[in-house]
Amino acid sequence: MKKKTKMKYSWFDTSGESREEWESLCPTNEYRIVEPGRLPDIITESLKQKYDSVLVLASGSQSYNGTIYYMANGNRVDYMEKAIDQQPFGLAFVGTTAHPSGVLIHHGDWDKRTVKPPEEFWDHIKSGSIGQVYPISELPENRSGSIDDLKISSQKDAFNILVNKIRQSS
Repeated sequence: MKKKTKMKYSWFDTSGESREEWESLCPTNEYRIVEPGRLPDIITESLKQKYDSVLVLASGSQSYNGTIYYMANGNRVDYMEKAIDQQPFGLAFVGTTAHPSGVLIHHGDWDKRTVKPPEEFWDHIKSGSIGQVYPISELPENRSGSIDDLKISSQKDAFNILVNKIRQSS
């Protein structure tokens, strides 16, 4: 039986992040599935290379005086475990000013954070990008939409954990 690992957090200085750059990736109160290379540079190239695709979600006030939270939840293929893991990064803006700290979650423990695709999945991934040859169950069918239409509980759980951690760091 596999030993359960404890959830870990890596904190990043996000004070230099641009709300406009994140908004161009995903408008407020929407989600987008994006290629990892499109993510802002705060997410390292080595981490981007581990992701097959990323669900970006933005929730909060559309006013430039309000708070908005962003999640970039990367789908990382774990070949040894024959699984796909979510590895979310989150940050916040108050108005146009970035909150000083953003957080990356490792070894999350929310339901369906890790999914084990059927054996034929592994045959398909040999031919290219996962999302192009086999649907990932924890991603929406549409590549974009309103967060109200996002009905995937693992994505919402990851987002809620990120928001709570960012709030606790204030």
